[in-house]
Amino acid sequence: MASAQYARVALKAHLRALVGLGLGILLAGSPVPHASAQTKDVGQETVTLEGSYSDVQFLAGRSVTIKANVTDDVFAAGRDVTLDNATVRNAIVAGYDVEQRGGRASDMIVAGANVTVGGVVEDDLVAAGRSLRVASGGQIGGDVRAAGETIEMEGRVGGSLRAAARRITISGDVDGKADLIAERIVIGPNARIAGDLIYRGAAEPEIADGARIGGEIRHVEIEVPDLRSIGLAIVGIGIFIAVSWTIATLLLVAVVQLAFPGFMADAVTGLRDHPWSNLGRGIAILLVGLAVAGLLFVSIIGIPLGGALMIAIAATVLLGTVTIGYFIGLFVRRRGPREVGRAGRVGWALLGVVILGLVALVPFVGGIVAGLAVAAGFGAASTELWWRLRAA
Repeated sequence: MASAQYARVALKAHLRALVGLGLGILLAGSPVPHASAQTKDVGQETVTLEGSYSDVQFLAGRSVTIKANVTDDVFAAGRDVTLDNATVRNAIVAGYDVEQRGGRASDMIVAGANVTVGGVVEDDLVAAGRSLRVASGGQIGGDVRAAGETIEMEGRVGGSLRAAARRITISGDVDGKADLIAERIVIGPNARIAGDLIYRGAAEPEIADGARIGGEIRHVEIEVPDLRSIGLAIVGIGIFIAVSWTIATLLLVAVVQLAFPGFMADAVTGLRDHPWSNLGRGIAILLVGLAVAGLLFVSIIGIPLGGALMIAIAATVLLGTVTIGYFIGLFVRRRGPREVGRAGRVGWALLGVVILGLVALVPFVGGIVAGLAVAAGFGAASTELWWRLRAA
């Protein structure tokens, strides 16, 4: 149950890491106002920043090493990124292997496969990685927010710790509370948690002798959504939409058949006499009409015309659907289009549309057959409409 929660937290953190990596590469390859001459681009294999700087630094390369004193922010991305006794204001780092070896940063946001923090972070640390370790020399002055596969906290956290992983090990100091989500939580013999220990996994924490916990040890149940109820709700919504759509379609068929009996009879006659030519004509008109509508939508001036053309196509497709439905119904009844009364016209058209809908439910083949049938009806309806407009 809890694994889904770990996965969601870790996924969000890794997505942020990928975004950060992309931004780092883009920024490193672009001219940035007020950036130092030490700004490097991603084409270089090795990038090393040394000296003192008072402006923002954007660094990217296969291997990035920072040994500088930077009073502004540092953005770094690469396969290997190392802050080697560097002093920076805010460090935003993404890479495969990321390590802080001593040094100091005001805040740090870091993501990578393997992340090690071994220096001082004066305020907060936000970190995500497959393996995340705050080494024994690492000191975080504020809060830690972390996600990964394994998290090891050996140094000191001056604020609170909130972490999600499969395994979390604490063997250092946490001056605030520790709020943990994990399959396995290990509190080592030298660990000290000044506040509450809150765990959200199914298994209880493994607390070694000698560990000191100043607050309460509390278990908080993870609320897992009732998937069965959600599934039933989705099915219910789907059935409601399908039934509503079916009823609306049948009502439209009935209205069209009642409103244009002569048109429908002539269109069905044309479809009966020339089925293949109407099929080809219907496919051609649909393809050309949709292509022209698409071209019209490209320009602002053409949008109204494109919209009008799409409405005309939709209306004609409706007429084509009624035409093929009436044709199928009369074929079943074995009657001509002018040999039935008003109720019969509506009834046989509705029956034909229902049969066509059932055919469409057959996987793959049914959809193709139903689509071709509607195209043939569309061709017959378009032809009849054309002749009537010419005669008007």
